[in-house]
Amino acid sequence: MIMWVISAVMTLVFGLGIGGMVTAPAVGMTHQVPDTTTADYSWDAFHADAVSEYEAQFTALYEGYETKWSKNGRLMIRQGNSGPYKFTRKA
Repeated sequence: MIMWVISAVMTLVFGLGIGGMVTAPAVGMTHQVPDTTTADYSWDAFHADAVSEYEAQFTALYEGYETKWSKNGRLMIRQGNSGPYKFTRKA
């Protein structure tokens, strides 16, 4: 009985094209590579911008926290320059 149900369902699925094979995309749907010969774009400028942005974010993050060592030798950290220190977790 179950085999009949499976057979009927599979016939409907393949007959309606629901579970058919995956087809390739149409010919006109390819990825177009931008023309870099006419664009006023330099990878060196892009890299310099990315590095300066990374350094700015790192500096803001690094200066946003303050650390100190407790009496028992554990590292403590706090955000900003006010508020309580919290113990950091062991690695």
